[in-house]
Amino acid sequence: MSETKPFEKEDPKEDLKVYAIMTALIGLSALALWGLYYIFLYLIIPSAIISSTIGNILENTLGKVPMIVQFAIIFFIIAGVLGFGFLLENDDVRIYKALITTIWSIAAIVLFAILGASLSISIPLPGVIGLSFILFVSPPFVFGILKGLGFLLSKFSR
Repeated sequence: MSETKPFEKEDPKEDLKVYAIMTALIGLSALALWGLYYIFLYLIIPSAIISSTIGNILENTLGKVPMIVQFAIIFFIIAGVLGFGFLLENDDVRIYKALITTIWSIAAIVLFAILGASLSISIPLPGVIGLSFILFVSPPFVFGILKGLGFLLSKFSR
């Protein structure tokens, strides 16, 4: 009668199979990270230029008006972004509201993270203003892209 130990497997080839799969997945992950590095490298530079340009435009135009007018302009933009929800149906309004909450929360976190990082390193103000503004006004555009992708998915799934 042969007894097996409780933690020993019957077939040692199973262990080799698991190790082979794990190492292949680690190799694929390394290749994916290498590809993501180059994707982000080539996407960050144009997006930094765009956000700095938007920040410079906002700083040069809104920076020349009194603070109360800047405050009013910001609230008009908020009203416009929120008012887009009145054009939607009831189911879409809930999705849009969740999208606004999510994106504006991300915008606030990014803004405070960048401002916190600017205490230790020099970060240009137009880049911060531009990135915050892009995140601030993006919910209608993101919602439109999501609805368009949902429509295309429903057409192709038939």
